[in-house]
Amino acid sequence: MRCTGIAKLPGWMSRLAVMIAAAMLLLGSAAQATDMKQLTGKLPRAYIGEFRWDGDTTVQNVVITFDKIRALNGRNVEALGCGSYEVGRRVTKIKVQMFVRLSDLTVEILEQAPEGNSTFETGGSHRGTLSDDLQRIDAQWTTTTSGQRGQLHLRAASSALCEPVASL
Repeated sequence: MRCTGIAKLPGWMSRLAVMIAAAMLLLGSAAQATDMKQLTGKLPRAYIGEFRWDGDTTVQNVVITFDKIRALNGRNVEALGCGSYEVGRRVTKIKVQMFVRLSDLTVEILEQAPEGNSTFETGGSHRGTLSDDLQRIDAQWTTTTSGQRGQLHLRAASSALCEPVASL
């Protein structure tokens, strides 16, 4: 049977090594909790931008707002809100759920309950990244059944409504 390196140290040194390892674990989890708190507190509540299906020149104007942001666990944040897609004068309102992984700011955005367009695609998700400064989201939509893809590019806004001002 092979002994570990710590077991070969004198008694006080092995205790010191264990204490240092425990302190590093505590500091690491405290830093992660601070990062989580910063993300939930600093994540913009509104994003605006555009979506375009691959191979299509039609630009869809997108607005997303979050009214609830919470830590799910030590590694992930969930943001809930609403949004709208506008093409020409046609507006589709949706519910939005976004997950952010703290370690690398990877995002997944799910869209649900479309209003105003019976052909609006919700069977899939946007997967991409949130910029380090939390000001941009770049993601790719993939439709689950067909594999059809599209690109979403959003930037933070100081405020936004879930529907275009023209439709109010």
